[in-house]
Amino acid sequence: MSRARILDRAAQDELLQIRNDLVTVYRPISAEDPRLFPLRYSRQSPRPVLRPRRRRAPAPAPVPLLLIPDGPGLASVLPYDPLRRAFSAAGLDVVMVEHRGVGLSRLDAEGRELPGAAMRVREVIEDLAAVLDHARIRQAVVLGTGYGAYLAQGLAALHPQRVHSLVLDSPLTSADDELVAQAELRRLYWHGEDPRTDTIAAALRRLVDDGVIDGPHAGSVILAVHEYGGIGAVRELVDLLATGRGALTWRSVRQVLAQDWLQSTPYVHELDLVAPIARTRLGQGAHADGGPLDSLQMVEQRTRGVADFAGEELDLHALSRRIEAPALVLSGELDLITPRRVAEDLVDRMPRARLLPLRESGHGMLDVHSSIALVAARWSAAGAGHLLPEHATALAGLPSAPATVALRGSLHLALAAEQIAPWRLRAETVRQAREGTHIDPSSRRARTARP
Repeated sequence: MSRARILDRAAQDELLQIRNDLVTVYRPISAEDPRLFPLRYSRQSPRPVLRPRRRRAPAPAPVPLLLIPDGPGLASVLPYDPLRRAFSAAGLDVVMVEHRGVGLSRLDAEGRELPGAAMRVREVIEDLAAVLDHARIRQAVVLGTGYGAYLAQGLAALHPQRVHSLVLDSPLTSADDELVAQAELRRLYWHGEDPRTDTIAAALRRLVDDGVIDGPHAGSVILAVHEYGGIGAVRELVDLLATGRGALTWRSVRQVLAQDWLQSTPYVHELDLVAPIARTRLGQGAHADGGPLDSLQMVEQRTRGVADFAGEELDLHALSRRIEAPALVLSGELDLITPRRVAEDLVDRMPRARLLPLRESGHGMLDVHSSIALVAARWSAAGAGHLLPEHATALAGLPSAPATVALRGSLHLALAAEQIAPWRLRAETVRQAREGTHIDPSSRRARTARP
């Protein structure tokens, strides 16, 4: 195979199909386009446990687990390899679908990228049902995170016979959820309506008034620091900024959030083809308003060039009232992406739902606290998910995922460095200012170097 051929996308797909856990099912491109494309999914069967030979009744086969990650641009096969192995080692039969338009499912049968017309929520849900058919799975525990929880609700409403039980992790329930998230972020960090954050909010307002930071663009940075470091990390960063430090940490977080590679890492995160789902079908970023702490601006910018929000295909608020499957709704206390109110409203609508509140946790247990997601999946498979809220305190003590620990540690290390060695960091900030940069290029006090 030539070098050019190896670098070709279709050839890369062929190489990845050598994996023994990868399966292909051919699906129509859309209801209007009967041409087929290869939809890939991974299945990791539970590892056999060696026991002494004794006559006993055979153990019942575990209820398969359909895992649906957040998205819609997040891939399933490669990023979640370690997690699938961990769940399999715990005795679960795990299935993950590589969604149309992403990673191993973004090309049609002739090697061309799937068209925008194929990117619809209903088509994605029908893909999930088709995979269950192809894998000969009559019923599955369905665990979805964020956008994945949105799809899980759709699958349970449109194909109720296929769902044994639901684990809805930090669930997205409608396009208006981001309004709730925006209001909660501002309640905490702009209006200071919580005693834990009132002084932080006051300091932030002063920093914006003084032109040290740009009000609207500050939202995404505050949200990211809150997500990985909690209220304490936000307080520390704002205190540093108020004393003339903290600029490097602030600027570094903003630069990471603005990087295009976060949206275009092949086989890991690819938003380009599925942007119509994010923007046109789900309205992500549609409520960006340019006000203070507008965390939705960056979301809106990433999907520019795609048709504006045209309304949701499914009314999940209405459909969720018809879901009879038992559901466990996981909600982190610190989640400002899908706040607790969204989860509580969903539990009130669903006939057999229970809320599992998790203190000192943010968004997405599947990624941030995968050990909690594993326990929730196992208990739900055993028909005991409704009992898990009684053990919420014990669950909060389980360790965070290694990647989360690393990110949290990096954030705290950066803050500590600016606290301990302020004179060196101030010198670096002055140097950057002379080169034409500041904390926020759009801030009123940003300067441009003279030629």
